Amino acid sequence: MSELGQDLAAALDPVVFGRRLGFDAEPWQERLLRSSSARTLVLCARQVGKTQTTSMKALHVAVFEPGSLVLIISPSQRQSDEMLLRVKALYRGLGRAKPSRDSGSELVLENGSRIVSLPGTEGTSRGFSGARLIVLDEASRVEDDIFASVLPMVASDGAIWALSTPWGRRGWFHALHEDPVNGWERHKVTVYESAQYTPARIAEVRAALGSFTFASDYECEFGDTDSQLFGTELVRAAFSPLVKGLELP
Repeated sequence: MSELGQDLAAALDPVVFGRRLGFDAEPWQERLLRSSSARTLVLCARQVGKTQTTSMKALHVAVFEPGSLVLIISPSQRQSDEMLLRVKALYRGLGRAKPSRDSGSELVLENGSRIVSLPGTEGTSRGFSGARLIVLDEASRVEDDIFASVLPMVASDGAIWALSTPWGRRGWFHALHEDPVNGWERHKVTVYESAQYTPARIAEVRAALGSFTFASDYECEFGDTDSQLFGTELVRAAFSPLVKGLELP
């Protein structure tokens, strides 16, 4: 295939783009990279390759949509910077011209596209608009008010990817997963769907962790947190439609 044909194929398909950079996507990664949904939830186990997959998507948008803005938001600046470092490594693999600007928290490509890493705090997340892609990493730990402040920052034709392990039955990330008709596309990747985990490795991790941690971080179950005094099911069981509330005089 000619170089022009390769560029066209890569522009149309981020999976092809990834292959050119030596990234052979697993089936779940192919489905995610090829998703055209504007709102995407990714409930995933630890160490299954979500950072590499998301970095590939971010770079694909920046390279093939000139002038686009991509925002990476995590609970901390350090976490966001880690993903941006992965994006920069992929960009170097393209062998193209040096970026127009490369700082610790921003990569500006020669086509005018920007990839910016931000911490999940209201003060630093405000001020951006028209983002073509917003990545919310470790989304279950991003506070509700930060999520609310991020929503207006996406362009009308832009996309939001929210990726995370569960962190108890709380917050917007859990609420969106519980609502079957909110329009968000859902992806779930446990250790059993990931080629990164063999049966032996799964057994080793399970043996080393408590049941709550393994169920949450590796089987992607929304369970009660260790800090809860009363379990969620116990609290729900305490309510009954047969008991009327007290009427104040």
